[in-house]
Amino acid sequence: MAIKRIVDIKLQPLSWRVLKEQYHYDGVAVDLGRGWMYNMLVQGLRRHPTITPWEVGRELQGLVEGKVYILDYDYQRYGGYLSLPRQANFSVAVYKRERERLCMLTATAHIMAGVSRDTAMKHFLYKAGYVDEEITFAALRKHYQRHFKHIEEGILQDLNELTIQK
Repeated sequence: MAIKRIVDIKLQPLSWRVLKEQYHYDGVAVDLGRGWMYNMLVQGLRRHPTITPWEVGRELQGLVEGKVYILDYDYQRYGGYLSLPRQANFSVAVYKRERERLCMLTATAHIMAGVSRDTAMKHFLYKAGYVDEEITFAALRKHYQRHFKHIEEGILQDLNELTIQK
């Protein structure tokens, strides 16, 4: 069994919640396994905290403290410090992935079950237990309208082509 080290990271509340719920959380830190999130995290590791011009005087508001396990090999090779810009990038990537998942669930419910988009969004937000500080209905709806309407139309077109070919 590989030895693991802990890396401290500041995340958006939704991102931290998603990591705790979708990956192994032992009450101390989250184990991301060896997926793309782990690789993204490891790529940003440094040996020593160096303050960049972007970080000088920067106070990141509304973030929560989290801890993530990394392999001892990666800790020895790259270090155990993650810069603020890398923490922000990681947090945003997790947030966007969850938002895309919720939108895809909404599109599926709307297309397959005929449920209104708003009802489906509210259902999935409620089912996941998300509060407005994590992700708002308005933000999810706006993202869906901008990015998933054409995906929805494409899925409907594909379904119509499949039924015609029977």
